[in-house]
Amino acid sequence: MEWKQRKRIARGVYIVPSLITSIALCLGFYSIIFTLTALKKGTTNFEPAVFALIFASVFDNLDGRIARLMKAESEFGFQFDSIADMVSFGIAPAVLAYGFALIDLDRMGWLGAFLFLACAGIRLARFNVTSDDENSSRKYFKGMSSPVAAGGLSISMLMLNKFTEGPAYSYGVLAVTVFLALLMVSNVRFRTFKDIGFKRHRIQYFLITLAGIVSIFAFREDALFVIFILYLVAGLIEELFLFKRRRKSDPSVPFLPFGDR
Repeated sequence: MEWKQRKRIARGVYIVPSLITSIALCLGFYSIIFTLTALKKGTTNFEPAVFALIFASVFDNLDGRIARLMKAESEFGFQFDSIADMVSFGIAPAVLAYGFALIDLDRMGWLGAFLFLACAGIRLARFNVTSDDENSSRKYFKGMSSPVAAGGLSISMLMLNKFTEGPAYSYGVLAVTVFLALLMVSNVRFRTFKDIGFKRHRIQYFLITLAGIVSIFAFREDALFVIFILYLVAGLIEELFLFKRRRKSDPSVPFLPFGDR
């Protein structure tokens, strides 16, 4: 009897991360449905689709951390998370960008949206292949992660919509879409924050997190856009310093923004 109870608990532990992944998948699907419905009705407000992707990225970040904390990591959960990411952070943002901006650019528009989708798929495939590599760094992502790129694209769309309209808005979204797509498959390293010792600096990180949450509630997309830009710029600057360090130790090291190095 006790053995059966333990088995049920173990099953429940493994289900929890998958449930969180399902929520992220549901939010990505909601973003797609909202975009298609808004296009059919001729609605121009796409904020709900944007914030659905933002919340999807939050739940995507939670499922892995909770799985590690509960010691409930599994191959099934890993593959399910990858498929869910392709929908929520590949298809959903590509449909959102095309539906509310790139559709006016005809072929150039759908090619830009497809480029984002294809690069998200390549990014996820590369991550799956290298995740078991002992030499892969826990400290950095190789290329911008697809949840960050999807969130950055959607938030940038909101900000551009505030200050531009017409062709300028469409071309602005296209430029952001292509830029973030290429960043996903680039060699630029972005911090994962998995190496941060939260136990040693609990109060400091609690205050920073609290300030971030308050800022987001107070300023919404403005605060999210600033956070995204800071993360983006910090990654690019750190990559530049790391490249200079490699060149200092070996002047023959080539600059390879894409491919293997």
